[in-house]
Amino acid sequence: MPALADRDSILLRDTRLENSLICQPQQRNIHGRIFGGFLMHRAFELAFSTAYAFAGLVPCFLEVDHVDFLRPVDVGDFLRFKSCVLYTEMEHPDQPLINVEVVAHVTRPELRSSEVSNTFYFTFSVRPEAKAMKDGFRIRNVVPATEEEARCILERMDAENLQPSR
Repeated sequence: MPALADRDSILLRDTRLENSLICQPQQRNIHGRIFGGFLMHRAFELAFSTAYAFAGLVPCFLEVDHVDFLRPVDVGDFLRFKSCVLYTEMEHPDQPLINVEVVAHVTRPELRSSEVSNTFYFTFSVRPEAKAMKDGFRIRNVVPATEEEARCILERMDAENLQPSR
């Protein structure tokens, strides 16, 4: 599939960013687990950075599309956040949409294991005034390089289509 892509396309894997942290006691909730708002904040920061690096312009946050809390995160856990631009939407050229996925993994290096704790989906755009300052600005189309990447994109697009319109 990547060989068929046009010049304005980028492979999904080339949009990836990630960061890691050790969860600290000051980030815990009343139950002693890591506060979900802290996880969302860190996921948002990475999603914003991903959209920024992808577009080449400061992104404009539009919405949190969906958040899954799949398993609790404990104090002391080694947490890895991995992000990518899943797809872009160009229905309205004046407001292109950049859909970013962030997946949080609780990682145990000593066991060589990793388990997904959270998934986050964010939508960004680019401010029209920022686009006007960058002559010839265009958002690239994201293309999958593997069947798994294609499946992730299609599942998210299907989920988006089932939600009430924006």
